[in-house]
Amino acid sequence: MWDAVVVGGGLAGWIAGIRAAQRGKKVLLVTEGVGTLFYFSGIFDYGDIEGLRHLPKHPYTLFNSEDIAQGQHFVQEICPEYIINETPQSAFTVLGTVRQGDLMPRSMILPDRQEQGRFVLLVPEGLKDFFPEVVMTNMAREFPGWQVSAKRMRVDALAEWVKLGKSVSSIDYSAIWRSEEGQRVLAHEIEEIKRQYQVGNKPQEKIIVVLPSLVKEYVDFSRTKPCIEEFSLPVLEMSSFVPSPHGRYFAEYLKHRFTDLGGELMIGARAVSLNQESPSENKARTCQEVIVNSKGKSLCLKGKKFILATGGLLGGGIKVGMARKSIHEGVFDLPLFVPKEWSEPQFFASQPFAQIGVETDELMRPLDPERGEVVWDNVHVVGRMLAHWDPWTQRCGGGVSVTSGYAAAELV
Repeated sequence: MWDAVVVGGGLAGWIAGIRAAQRGKKVLLVTEGVGTLFYFSGIFDYGDIEGLRHLPKHPYTLFNSEDIAQGQHFVQEICPEYIINETPQSAFTVLGTVRQGDLMPRSMILPDRQEQGRFVLLVPEGLKDFFPEVVMTNMAREFPGWQVSAKRMRVDALAEWVKLGKSVSSIDYSAIWRSEEGQRVLAHEIEEIKRQYQVGNKPQEKIIVVLPSLVKEYVDFSRTKPCIEEFSLPVLEMSSFVPSPHGRYFAEYLKHRFTDLGGELMIGARAVSLNQESPSENKARTCQEVIVNSKGKSLCLKGKKFILATGGLLGGGIKVGMARKSIHEGVFDLPLFVPKEWSEPQFFASQPFAQIGVETDELMRPLDPERGEVVWDNVHVVGRMLAHWDPWTQRCGGGVSVTSGYAAAELV
């Protein structure tokens, strides 16, 4: 029997699994895939924490400021490249605009706008959905005191693809940059930039190379041969395309952290139902085991605690049929909060369907919305499955997922 069975391999599930394993617990994580981490830009958004904590039933109302800070510091502990600042930090998007974030890798953090210097945009040949002219225009608008130029480059390993007219995705390029050969190519290109702009006896201007899809911060040197760690000029990463290289490699990095701590992993398995202990009078039910389908077989997984991190509507944890009433949570059949109206006519308005999820008590145990009673005593709901929040308009997706995942692990 496991101390905890984590159902779902998104951000909240991995955080819960890693923290519980770090505490010496016997943990099994069951996942069909990587959830919505392939949409992760590399930046954690926490939103207006104090403002959101005053919204009725928002997940932040379940936690105090110390709980939220502990989750932030835990991310920094397991991924030291991430920087925590008292004020939001800024990074370039793939369009060259600037976006803020609350927790991001040092390789993305922009310099002070009051400084002066030059951005040199490296433009990999054939990169799909990348528009360097648009990017440079936006960068110049965001940093009026800086010069912006571009350097186009080709990678021999992908030259045949480009010759055949096949575009190269950001994930393809990120795999190149993480290899020893790719690092040598980058080092050579950056050295050429340095020679071009730092010549003669003129005062050297500050030069920063801007590159999409580097994903430097998730290199696990314990598992790979060391690459070139430093270039002759500072390199600034942009936030990711979708599908996201940052999301892909962050999921891989979290998986290794989890298994290195002794966590057990079941990939490609889908939790479908559960067995329960009959409740006594005035007592919530206790889940004894979940049943999963894996490689055509049904397996029963016994646990003392269960953490539900299946990702809500987008992650597939909430199933929606053709009829309006055919909406349900797919593993524990938990009662859901469903708003009367699902959508607003204004496209960029907060959409009510984003609020669909499971209501919980202060220990993140699922509640029956009508009676206000705990449904399962040993089940904790985390991440996107929680009701009453909107990760897009409230910009708090990373914050809620990390905070709830970390807090659930502390209850194991």
